[in-house]
This record gives sequence, structure tokens and C-alpha cells, in this order.
Amino acid sequence: MMKKVRILFCVLTVMTFAMAGCSSKSASTSDKPTISSKTRDKISEYEGTIKSARNLNESGDYKASNKALNGIRVADLSNHGFGSLKTEYFQLQKSNDAFLLKKAKKQNQATGTNTGSGTTDLSTNNSFSSYPKFAGDYEFYNYDPDRLQSDLVIDSDGTVLQENTDGSSFHGVATISGINEGNVLSYDVTTDTNKTKKITANVKVTVTWSNGENETYYGYMSYDGNAVLTDGKSYDGDSQ
Repeated sequence: MMKKVRILFCVLTVMTFAMAGCSSKSASTSDKPTISSKTRDKISEYEGTIKSARNLNESGDYKASNKALNGIRVADLSNHGFGSLKTEYFQLQKSNDAFLLKKAKKQNQATGTNTGSGTTDLSTNNSFSSYPKFAGDYEFYNYDPDRLQSDLVIDSDGTVLQENTDGSSFHGVATISGINEGNVLSYDVTTDTNKTKKITANVKVTVTWSNGENETYYGYMSYDGNAVLTDGKSYDGDSQ
């Protein structure tokens, strides 16, 4: 899974000063990048998606709002002309996740207070304070339409929310610890394909779901400095 992150662009503005003189000429300006009709159509499509997601957010249907946002390819938002859409996309996602995580925390507390055999401990923890880059919102890389998972959100206190393609969601709690484990299977995120590679994991994230099941992810930092999680498993369609 690749982490969804805000990308901060550093823009250097070059100012050209013309010196006054009897033979001065007006400075030439470079042409602005043009936007193709195909790109304009995609922007228009995404504007409609953002509008739907915004309306759902304002009506309190945060899960449906995030599901609508899944119709946008995050990589497209870094292209020319998508700047305002990118800003609103992440603002909406952050707002939705805040409310959904709040609900997940309440569900975790309710699960943790149940008595009797089979009680699952979903207490929050501060383990992510030592690894803050691994808390955040993740999307599943090389998305398979038949796969249930859509997004995974990990809060700084360990609360976990998994949103699914069928509109359902799972909640639980995660702990993280440092490791140095090689030969862990992951996708080669530089290729934007299903090509796999072996990586050295720096952290292990153990998720305990409300039904008592456990799931393990291995984390490392990608070439661009972003956090990546992998379950280390192979799937149909993967290539080496």
C-alpha cells in the first residue's frame, strides 16, 4: 500500500528587471502550458466527483464521500491544471477520515468494554509516536477490482479504519515496532505496475481487528521518502 500524502511544491519565482534606456525592448514571455481537450474532460469529470463528495461530506455521509473520492486517480492530481482539485481532494479526505476515525474510536471502546470470553482488547497506544511517518491514510497499490479493501487509515493513537469497496468498514487498533527484516515481498512502486521486489522492512505493524483477528504489515520508506506498507504476500497477476 502506498501512503496518500500531501506533496508540497516549492515554486521559485524568477523576476526579471528591465533597465530603462533609449533602446530598451519589452521582455519576452514564455508560453503558458496548454491543457489538452482530453485533460479538460478529465478535469470536468473530477470536478463532478469532487462536488458529489463535498455534498456527501456536508450531509454527514463521510463513508460515501470517501467512496466517491475513490473515483479519482490520485496520480492525476499532480498533473498541470489539477491543482485546485488536488487541494480540495485532500481537504475532503482529511475531513471524512477525522469523523470516521472518531466513530471507529467509539466502536473500539465499545468492543473493549464487552465482558466475557473472547473479549478483544482495542486500547489505544502511543507506539506510533516513535514512527510518526507511518501514521496516515493509505491506498492499496495495484488495485484489484475484486479485492475488498479500498483504503486503510491509521491514526497516531493506533486506531485503524479499513474502508471497503462494498461500503462496509472494519475497525481495530495497531501497534508498531522497529525491525530490520530483509527479503520481504513488496511492489516496485517506481514502475506503476504489478512488478514485485524484495525489500528490507524497517517496521512491523500489527493490526488487531474488532473480531479478534490479527493482520501484519511490514513498513519501509520508498525512494521518494514516503511510507509504504506491505503484507509480504504474493497475489495473482504479480510479476517478478
